[in-house]
Amino acid sequence: MAGAHRRLGGPGYALVERARDTIARHGMIARGDVVLAALSGGPDSTALVDVLARLEGSLGLAVHIAHVDHGLAGDSAEVASRLASAAAESGFEVHVVRAPDLAGPNLHARAREFRYGFFHTVAGQIGAARIATGHTLDDRAETTLARLVHGADTGGIAGIPPVDGARIRPLIEARRAETRAYCIESGLSFVDDPANDDPRFERAAIRNEIVPAITERFGAGAVASIARSAERLGEDAAALDGIADRLWPGLASEADSVAGGDEPAAIVRLPLDELRKLPRALRRRMLEHAVGRVRDRAGGIEAVLEALEGEAKPGARFDVADGIEITLTREGIVVARRMPA
Repeated sequence: MAGAHRRLGGPGYALVERARDTIARHGMIARGDVVLAALSGGPDSTALVDVLARLEGSLGLAVHIAHVDHGLAGDSAEVASRLASAAAESGFEVHVVRAPDLAGPNLHARAREFRYGFFHTVAGQIGAARIATGHTLDDRAETTLARLVHGADTGGIAGIPPVDGARIRPLIEARRAETRAYCIESGLSFVDDPANDDPRFERAAIRNEIVPAITERFGAGAVASIARSAERLGEDAAALDGIADRLWPGLASEADSVAGGDEPAAIVRLPLDELRKLPRALRRRMLEHAVGRVRDRAGGIEAVLEALEGEAKPGARFDVADGIEITLTREGIVVARRMPA
């Protein structure tokens, strides 16, 4: 691993320039920021750490490193020790943790939740304004494809954004092949994450089966095209979200009624006539805003939208996740939370 404050020029400088342009374009880092870089040991994160080290002086940032040993590979502890030692010898402050036993369903999701929880905890402790991960353009395209399979909304299909709160992706406009080539050209050692070929993970199937089929049929530029479409979808989703945010105060009334008997406690009321004037995409966002951030597996919101486009029957009730119920009245829509029995 390269030492901190490496010079800008030299091997792999094209990737450094690309990352610097991406950082500037998306306003990822402010001068003086402490940045916590997530290092798995793979070529993407190894390149990320080295690129940020080369940009420390020109961008006025300070880089710390975080590594999570998920314990999913037999040599994971050895890899973690080697990475921590190399990073410390290169002059970085290093933060390492061993994850608890993650065996069971939804392994990938639980590993990700633990990983980011650790990153945010460390960031808070060291005063890091940003958490940098080595996601590439390929990751963005793969995420878009994976979410398409599951019927995600516009924002979900947009995949991985360049900036998401404190999280930044300086390599999001670079290809995965570029990060590997960068490491080889710069003489950086890396390890290939066995999870990338683990059939337990959906992402491995997308990466190793679906993307190669698309590339073979449509050419090497297909992945970049998917990522470009994802970026535009993200822009559209953000615009619609902004419109919905501006409309919300004029349409919604925060209900303060208290449940009585078997009746649920009202949360929000929305006027029916005004809601029907909106395009379906904005109606959906108003309802999503009302119910909060829940995964509506029951399809309650979609059922309400269908009812609004037909003849909505007063008194009709629709179940949403987390004990939320949507009721149609003659005047509008009432979003309420069912009281526990």
